[in-house]
Amino acid sequence: VFPATRVADAFRYMQQSKQIGKVVVSFGDGVPAAQNVASFEAPLMLSAKSCYLVTGGLSGFGLKTARWLVDKGAKTLVLVGRSGASTAEATTAVAVLKAAGVAVHVRPVDVSNYHQLETLFSEIEQDLPPLAGIVHAAMVIEDSLIKDMDASQAKRVLAPKMLGAWHLHRLTEKMSLEFFILYSSATTYFGNPGQANYVAANIYLESLAGYRQNLGLPALAVSWGAISDVGYLADNKIISDALQSRMGGAALTSDHALSMLEKLLASDKSGAAVIDFSWGAIQRVMPAARAPKFDELRRHEKDLNQGEHAENIHDMMANLSKEEVHQLITDLMVREVAQILRFSQDKLPIDQSVFDLGMDSLMGMELVLAIEERFGITLPVMALTEGPTIARLAERVATHLLAQEDNEEQRDQRQPERDTVDAVVSRHADKLTSEEMEGLVGGLAATTDTGVTLVQ
Repeated sequence: VFPATRVADAFRYMQQSKQIGKVVVSFGDGVPAAQNVASFEAPLMLSAKSCYLVTGGLSGFGLKTARWLVDKGAKTLVLVGRSGASTAEATTAVAVLKAAGVAVHVRPVDVSNYHQLETLFSEIEQDLPPLAGIVHAAMVIEDSLIKDMDASQAKRVLAPKMLGAWHLHRLTEKMSLEFFILYSSATTYFGNPGQANYVAANIYLESLAGYRQNLGLPALAVSWGAISDVGYLADNKIISDALQSRMGGAALTSDHALSMLEKLLASDKSGAAVIDFSWGAIQRVMPAARAPKFDELRRHEKDLNQGEHAENIHDMMANLSKEEVHQLITDLMVREVAQILRFSQDKLPIDQSVFDLGMDSLMGMELVLAIEERFGITLPVMALTEGPTIARLAERVATHLLAQEDNEEQRDQRQPERDTVDAVVSRHADKLTSEEMEGLVGGLAATTDTGVTLVQ
């Protein structure tokens, strides 16, 4: 018997295999007080004698990050954007920072142009305090389904993120930096319909962060979820709503995101995703979320999910007439379209084209994926190019599901025939040549009321 205060000794004794019977931990002297070791993360403190560079730092989340760097002690900022401080937002923000005593240097630089960046770094080296940190937040978004995307569209999105990040890496490879932060997107984990170029660019950033760490250089790639109050999604409410309908969960605020950035910098991680999302929502429309690596999470979600999607469509169809099946499929289709379009179900006409209701090509792709998840069938994308109505789509799905039911019933009726064939083949396979076996199996007659007849 060991007192609870000596539990480590109890395990060491058991490890030696000397005991006969049980090794007991006793609480006869009371329960030891719990010892909570408080985790302490020192707040980020930046040097007032250093310089910090933010690409894409004159708008949106990049500009918010610049303000955050000042809150953490930065006194010299270099903010880069292709057009400089060309907006009222940028002009006002720069004026406020300067009034607070911050030296703000705005440069109209295209980060995908190496020579422009090289010139900027020469200016920093000659005229400004030592460069201590970089945040690469520059981005361009130009959505398009990949089948419609041309090379110029891909390049416009890839260049600022990929070339910009690589140029920054080359120009700082010999420098001693406190941090080298790359702003990526959580869509690299699951993809996003219409954003193949954007997802590819962000995957490159995450790979570059790993490469830099292997070289012993500072690097942090942060895969952000949707941010609601600043940046692209704040300025494009319709796109933000569509993304959230696919991801579920809630969008981040910029303050919350930056507090997480501080934690990630303190933890010395090479990459992490910061996102609030629902597995139930995301796996409906993102095929990558159904990859084998997420099996455990999907099982957990299935246990929690008590909604309609937990129910098998064939179980719902059991004992229903064809007319009732059509009505069931129509009701479920209305729910799917209403969720994508953010409409009330009561206001959706089932005899009007979904494109006339406001659905675009990206939403159409989302609908195809939702149908596959909800009904277990693959609907060709071309089915949506014919101006389909909800009623027509529901009829097509119902016809397909009813055909599946009929085929399953026929297979059940032919089970005795299959059992007989299996028995004959099992009994005679080792005695017949391949030609004789082909003749035997090929000569099976149709099932009759009296059983199966084998014909030579």
